[in-house]
Amino acid sequence: MEELKNLNSLKDIVNIRFDLFPDKTAFIEKDSNSKEFNHIKYKEVKNKINGLGTYLLNNLKLKGEKIAVIGENSSRWYISYMAVVCGVGIIVPLDKELPENEILNLLNRSGAKGIIYSSRKKDLIESIKKDLPSDMVYIDMNKRESDDVSYSLDRIAEIGLDEINEGNEEYLNAQIDREAFSVLLFTSGTSDKSKGVMLSHKNLCSNIYSCSCVVPTFGDYTCFSVLPLHHTYEFTLGYLFMTAAGGTIGICQGLKYFAKDINVIKPDFVLAVPALIERVNKVIEKGIKETGKEATIRAVKKVANGLSKFGLDFRRKIFSSIHEKFGGNLKYLFCGAAPLDAELITKMEGYGFKFLQGYGLTETSPLVSGTTLTLHAPGTVGKAVEGVEIRIDLSKNENENSNIGEIMVKGDNVMLGYYNDEEATKKALKHGWFHTGDLGYFDLRGNLVITGREKNVIVTANGKNIFPEELENLLNKLPLIGESMVYGKTKSKTSKDVIIAARVTIDKEELECRFKDNMPSDEKLYSIISGEIKKINRMISTYKVIKELEIKKDDFIKTTTMKIKRKEEIEKSDYSNMITTEMINKLKSKNKKEKRKLVNVEAKKIEDLEDNKVNKRK
Repeated sequence: MEELKNLNSLKDIVNIRFDLFPDKTAFIEKDSNSKEFNHIKYKEVKNKINGLGTYLLNNLKLKGEKIAVIGENSSRWYISYMAVVCGVGIIVPLDKELPENEILNLLNRSGAKGIIYSSRKKDLIESIKKDLPSDMVYIDMNKRESDDVSYSLDRIAEIGLDEINEGNEEYLNAQIDREAFSVLLFTSGTSDKSKGVMLSHKNLCSNIYSCSCVVPTFGDYTCFSVLPLHHTYEFTLGYLFMTAAGGTIGICQGLKYFAKDINVIKPDFVLAVPALIERVNKVIEKGIKETGKEATIRAVKKVANGLSKFGLDFRRKIFSSIHEKFGGNLKYLFCGAAPLDAELITKMEGYGFKFLQGYGLTETSPLVSGTTLTLHAPGTVGKAVEGVEIRIDLSKNENENSNIGEIMVKGDNVMLGYYNDEEATKKALKHGWFHTGDLGYFDLRGNLVITGREKNVIVTANGKNIFPEELENLLNKLPLIGESMVYGKTKSKTSKDVIIAARVTIDKEELECRFKDNMPSDEKLYSIISGEIKKINRMISTYKVIKELEIKKDDFIKTTTMKIKRKEEIEKSDYSNMITTEMINKLKSKNKKEKRKLVNVEAKKIEDLEDNKVNKRK
């Protein structure tokens, strides 16, 4: 869509693009009162954005200020964001899953003067008010009328629209500096304290155009919104791009409503992360297993895949029953946030789904590279998108024969810097290049392959580098394993030798399906998983061998995009809630002692019987 190349700012989306499709549905979302799905038109969205912006600017005097937004995905969340950045001040999207103390910390760190929140966050906001500035402005997305506690978003948007109709055009005419700091996003912090990423209209508009070059026809489609909106992956690719292109966004009420909502909304594509794709695959595999026709389906799939190579693709028709579980229209699956296993992509595409794999970061607005509708390269994240350059920095690579290095990015999508952190900014941005902290290489066709995160690399005593993500991909293929985290563990406090440990969770559905009413003991479960890991160890180099196993009985500590917080997970290890190698060894040792004790008792009984017999003879 070449016309998106000319977007000067996000305000152009509202003032120019929306006017091209005023009566088209922009959002499909559940109404909290009627419990029905509402279809909200573009002209309605535009009026609310302009009305809210006018009130924030003229009545609440928030020009140039930072305003936070927090809540579940909704059209009002989008309206709040756009109203602020299109003529008021700087928007600060916050993660709704953060605990109270962290939300308070980010509000204070950002210097926000206002917060727009959903009613589900009302109690949390009330509890932290005493520690926020006395002049903080509170706006509730869902309440019907304003009161002494907070403003009603709908009501003040109506008042603002009335003021526009009476001739107040200050907000409508507000000039946007496309290169100025306009969005403050806090990273999810999987390894370090969250950083504040500063983005501009230029950053985001360049990425919208890059998206349009990857998928030029998606303005005719409906996107299923599942991932959290504070994350730039979902907001830029799912909301900004789709509304600029004139598409429709169907909003899922949450992961537990995924199956129900997708069948009502019937989307054409969904933005996902590997954990979600793996969950979808398990639903499909379970359904196939229940039919009892696995061998037949595999044979049909093989034939269908072969025909597709000659332009005869009947896979969607052949596996229509699978597609019906996801609304019947789902054609494309976008996967980002972390590398997705190539084998899983091939397996899912065998059922007629098409994959687009992308790579990006909050600091790059986010898209850096991606496969396209014509470039199909499972196991890679494709080539640099339009307007972006990628280089591999090999300067830190001590292995002359390796082409793996740190990924560097340059383009209009790269952030302005880190908020109030000049040192971190200088470290990340050098001579116009952003140093991502991710490691990768280019394959023979020029596609980017991600090998892992630089901070996650395990270095052995003899200098070998191990990428935990590689081993996690192998572990996650085991049916009984839900998720896994591989890390380096020292043998003792005084030792420098590092061993490879695997911490895993169990797929409870698979466990119940396999063992039903005869659930295995901890020792038996450990033995089964350990046996499967031994098979993996035979397939890999000796220095990568997994030597310790930890089975978590609860879920991993994760970000809202389902990435494991490795540092926090290791630091807050609760071994009382795990089945570990040490525990099993102690159990085995105890059992051996018990057996020896039992043998000794039995031997003593036999000895006593013999003595009794001898005494009777006497």
